[in-house]
Amino acid sequence: MSDASEIEIFQRWLQSKLAATQHIEDPVERDRRRSHIESAISEAIFFRESLEKLDSLESPAPFIERSSAVRSVENKEYAVSTKDGKKCIKCSSDLVEDLSFCPICGEEN
Repeated sequence: MSDASEIEIFQRWLQSKLAATQHIEDPVERDRRRSHIESAISEAIFFRESLEKLDSLESPAPFIERSSAVRSVENKEYAVSTKDGKKCIKCSSDLVEDLSFCPICGEEN
Protein backbone atom coordinates (compact mmCIF):
# COMPACT_ATOMS: atom_id res chain seq x y z
CA MET A 1 0.00 0.00 0.00
CA SER A 2 1.51 3.35 -1.03
CA ASP A 3 0.00 5.16 1.95
CA ALA A 4 1.77 2.81 4.35
CA SER A 5 5.15 3.58 2.80
CA GLU A 6 4.46 7.31 3.11
CA ILE A 7 3.49 6.79 6.74
CA GLU A 8 6.68 4.82 7.35
CA ILE A 9 8.70 7.63 5.78
CA PHE A 10 6.93 10.11 8.04
CA GLN A 11 7.62 7.89 11.05
CA ARG A 12 11.32 7.69 10.17
CA TRP A 13 11.43 11.46 9.78
CA LEU A 14 9.91 11.85 13.25
CA GLN A 15 12.47 9.41 14.64
CA SER A 16 15.29 11.49 13.15
CA LYS A 17 13.77 14.58 14.77
CA LEU A 18 13.64 12.70 18.08
CA ALA A 19 17.34 11.87 17.80
CA ALA A 20 18.08 15.53 17.07
CA THR A 21 16.54 16.58 20.39
CA GLN A 22 19.75 15.54 22.16
CA HIS A 23 21.27 18.78 20.84
CA ILE A 24 18.71 20.97 22.64
CA GLU A 25 20.54 22.52 25.57
CA ASP A 26 17.56 23.53 27.72
CA PRO A 27 16.45 20.37 29.58
CA VAL A 28 12.84 21.55 29.94
CA GLU A 29 12.54 22.36 26.24
CA ARG A 30 14.32 19.09 25.33
CA ASP A 31 11.86 17.03 27.42
CA ARG A 32 8.87 18.94 26.04
CA ARG A 33 10.00 18.44 22.44
CA ARG A 34 10.75 14.74 23.02
CA SER A 35 7.31 14.24 24.53
CA HIS A 36 5.61 15.83 21.51
CA ILE A 37 7.63 13.82 19.01
CA GLU A 38 7.14 10.55 20.90
CA SER A 39 3.38 11.17 20.90
CA ALA A 40 3.45 11.82 17.16
CA ILE A 41 5.42 8.63 16.54
CA SER A 42 2.95 6.67 18.64
CA GLU A 43 0.01 8.06 16.63
CA ALA A 44 1.79 7.33 13.33
CA ILE A 45 2.37 3.72 14.40
CA PHE A 46 -1.26 3.36 15.51
CA PHE A 47 -2.52 4.80 12.21
CA ARG A 48 -0.21 2.57 10.12
CA GLU A 49 -1.33 -0.53 12.05
CA SER A 50 -4.99 0.46 11.59
CA LEU A 51 -4.52 0.73 7.84
CA GLU A 52 -2.73 -2.62 7.77
CA LYS A 53 -5.66 -4.23 9.62
CA LEU A 54 -8.12 -2.74 7.14
CA ASP A 55 -6.05 -4.13 4.27
CA SER A 56 -5.99 -7.60 5.81
CA LEU A 57 -9.78 -7.55 6.29
CA GLU A 58 -10.27 -6.45 2.69
CA SER A 59 -12.39 -3.59 3.95
CA PRO A 60 -13.04 -0.58 1.79
CA ALA A 61 -10.56 2.25 2.21
CA PRO A 62 -11.43 4.66 5.02
CA PHE A 63 -10.91 7.59 2.67
CA ILE A 64 -13.24 8.58 -0.12
CA GLU A 65 -12.05 10.47 -3.17
CA ARG A 66 -14.68 12.58 -4.88
CA SER A 67 -14.55 13.36 -8.56
CA SER A 68 -16.09 16.75 -7.92
CA ALA A 69 -16.47 19.05 -4.96
CA VAL A 70 -19.18 18.21 -2.46
CA ARG A 71 -20.27 21.84 -2.40
CA SER A 72 -19.74 24.33 -5.12
CA VAL A 73 -17.69 27.31 -4.17
CA GLU A 74 -19.02 30.50 -5.63
CA ASN A 75 -16.65 33.27 -6.48
CA LYS A 76 -18.70 36.27 -5.55
CA GLU A 77 -17.01 39.47 -4.68
CA TYR A 78 -18.96 41.65 -2.34
CA ALA A 79 -18.52 45.38 -2.37
CA VAL A 80 -17.88 46.83 1.05
CA SER A 81 -19.47 50.19 1.53
CA THR A 82 -17.74 52.53 3.92
CA LYS A 83 -19.32 55.10 6.20
CA ASP A 84 -18.89 58.12 3.93
CA GLY A 85 -15.13 58.13 4.39
CA LYS A 86 -15.35 58.03 8.19
CA LYS A 87 -12.29 56.75 9.99
CA CYS A 88 -11.86 54.79 13.21
CA ILE A 89 -11.05 57.01 16.17
CA LYS A 90 -8.45 54.53 17.43
CA CYS A 91 -6.59 53.18 14.36
CA SER A 92 -7.76 55.54 11.56
CA SER A 93 -8.82 52.71 9.24
CA ASP A 94 -11.95 53.03 7.07
CA LEU A 95 -15.20 52.09 8.83
CA VAL A 96 -17.71 49.74 7.23
CA GLU A 97 -21.28 51.00 6.98
CA ASP A 98 -23.09 48.00 8.46
CA LEU A 99 -20.75 47.52 11.45
CA SER A 100 -20.88 49.41 14.72
CA PHE A 101 -17.21 48.67 15.36
CA CYS A 102 -13.92 48.93 13.49
CA PRO A 103 -13.19 45.77 11.44
CA ILE A 104 -9.46 46.21 12.05
CA CYS A 105 -9.07 46.95 15.76
CA GLY A 106 -12.59 46.26 17.11
CA GLU A 107 -13.07 49.73 18.60
CA GLU A 108 -16.73 50.71 19.03
CA ASN A 109 -17.48 53.76 16.85
